[in-house]
Amino acid sequence: MTETVLTKNYSGLAPDPKEILRYAGMSKDAQPDALMLSCLEELGEIRGRVCWRKFPVTRTAEGLDLGFCRTPSASLGINLQGCSSLILFAGTLGLDIDRFLAKYGRLSPAKALWFQAIGAAGVEALCDAFCEDVKTLAGRPGSPVRTKPRYSPGFGDFGLEYQPFIFEALDCHRAIGLTLTDSFLMSPTKSVTALIGILEE
Repeated sequence: MTETVLTKNYSGLAPDPKEILRYAGMSKDAQPDALMLSCLEELGEIRGRVCWRKFPVTRTAEGLDLGFCRTPSASLGINLQGCSSLILFAGTLGLDIDRFLAKYGRLSPAKALWFQAIGAAGVEALCDAFCEDVKTLAGRPGSPVRTKPRYSPGFGDFGLEYQPFIFEALDCHRAIGLTLTDSFLMSPTKSVTALIGILEE
């Protein structure tokens, strides 16, 4: 287990235009329009921050002991098949997109829709970048590890009630300025928590 919460900054994140269109509810054959491109230009460089720790995975009669919590989740058990450890992480794009959403929620619903979609795709780009880096970060020098797809609270039977355990384990507010409400909503909104199983060699 990694006792210290580690952090990593990302800059120049480039969301896939097709993902932006998908989150905006457009058809798969749609093309980026002028308003979408205008919103991307107005937003400027997309940056993100991630905090993470490594934990052991132990199977028990009741389910899984993940080091930071215990869960009977069957779907997570399937995801972590073949894993003896995991990377727990939280990532956020910060408050910039939230400010645009608040601004254009009043002034231009069309722009607000595009910023919502850009933010969702931006978080995906942040997660993809970190998940790729984990292969090196969690391994030994010159010996990257193999990983399972990331898994977030709210997937399958691994509910949002596990969010407080994640926030406590990662000290998210101190590490990356990420907070959690009593109803499990994150602020800034364009944020994610997840775990990544590390496959045994």
